[in-house]
Amino acid sequence: MTLSLVLIVLGGCVSSEERAAQKAELTRKVKVALDKRVYKISINRMLPMRGSSKNVSYGYSVEVRNDSLFSYLPYFGRAYEVPYGGGKGLSFEAPILHYQETMTKNGSRQIGIELTNEEDSYTYHITVFDNGSSSIDVQARKRESISYSGEMIFEN
Repeated sequence: MTLSLVLIVLGGCVSSEERAAQKAELTRKVKVALDKRVYKISINRMLPMRGSSKNVSYGYSVEVRNDSLFSYLPYFGRAYEVPYGGGKGLSFEAPILHYQETMTKNGSRQIGIELTNEEDSYTYHITVFDNGSSSIDVQARKRESISYSGEMIFEN
């Protein structure tokens, strides 16, 4: 009885240490990716300005590679001025005109990215937490704002 209790307690300590090590490794990966400005956020939920939030299937993402943003996002909302046929929406690649990053009191990073393509001008406000969870707010000049949430993904 005493031996099994000791094994259970020791097993709990080991898994707690493993969890702490995994958390530290994840925090390190997030920091390295953000510092290099090479990261990808997989989207799992969207929140349009009108209506309720919606789950998003796998495949939608925002990716930053040095001086470019690759946006593959679904869009629901009001567009004030779009090209015939609807245009690209929020699925495009564009060079980043302005990139600003600040650290918050709770340890998350807030990133502001400004860019323009042939259809519109955009501002992406990205918040990334130590565990890789992220929120993205997209503001466009010719469309209503929309928000997304997701997780940072890492290539192995």
